[in-house]
Amino acid sequence: MLLDVKTVSEMLHVGQRTIWRFRDAGRMPAPITLGRSIRWRAADISAWVTAGCPDCARTGWKPEGGAQ
Repeated sequence: MLLDVKTVSEMLHVGQRTIWRFRDAGRMPAPITLGRSIRWRAADISAWVTAGCPDCARTGWKPEGGAQ
């Protein structure tokens, strides 16, 4: 399942702007782009949260299976 920014922000209890900042800084799993739409894989976000939301850019964290 693919999630939009609104859904991801609700899951993480942060504002949508925070999600965009995290994405721009590489702090969360990379989204996929479909045309002009940006979506995140639900499995990637769930795995990231389970791992404690590590900074992907600094730690090199990637979801299992290399989906990123």
